[in-house]
Amino acid sequence: MVLQLIGAATSWNTLRARHVLFEKGIHDVELIDISVANGDQKKPEHLAKNPYGKVPVLIDGDLTLFESRAIALYLAAKWKASGESLIPEATNPGAVGLFAQAASAELTQFDQLTEPFILKHVIAKFTGASVPETETSSALASLTPKLDTLEVILSRQRYMAGDQFSLVDAFYMPLVHLLVGLGFKDLIFKRPSLHAWWETVSEREAWRKAVVPFNKAYGF
Repeated sequence: MVLQLIGAATSWNTLRARHVLFEKGIHDVELIDISVANGDQKKPEHLAKNPYGKVPVLIDGDLTLFESRAIALYLAAKWKASGESLIPEATNPGAVGLFAQAASAELTQFDQLTEPFILKHVIAKFTGASVPETETSSALASLTPKLDTLEVILSRQRYMAGDQFSLVDAFYMPLVHLLVGLGFKDLIFKRPSLHAWWETVSEREAWRKAVVPFNKAYGF
């Protein structure tokens, strides 16, 4: 049975899942776009797949998965022999622990601060509104030290979880892409190691393919 990925072109979480599909070289997949703007994700047929009313959702036979990071882990584990390995070997507990540490830091130290900030600016972009300068300044004051920490980490290793590209890098990439595209590129570019990381990962063939509909939707 063909995989199905239900998502939306404007969704950075959908982009995260699409990117991993392409990293693993999975082509036998049906990409189904729904309209978040029209509230399709809140309709009963979608809530039956994800009770939280979000995208993306992956359907693989009898298995239905939501949450982009869970989908990414599933794809990397099931198709481990395809494409580049994106997760550590289960037989190496040290590598597993370091990977989990980096993945947890992405969610708690980056995503939880960055996503609300990004969301405000995305809404402003599509509505023609503006985000109060005080809100932007406050958000950046919280985010800046986290980016400083990433700069230190990346000055010691090539990628977010070590010296090999992994799912953790893929987890970061959609929101970093939005920071750059929405006019906050100096947050990334003025930090040499973070900038070098972004220049490297954003040139990956799978990313360049996955991001096309996203860029079209945002006008990047």
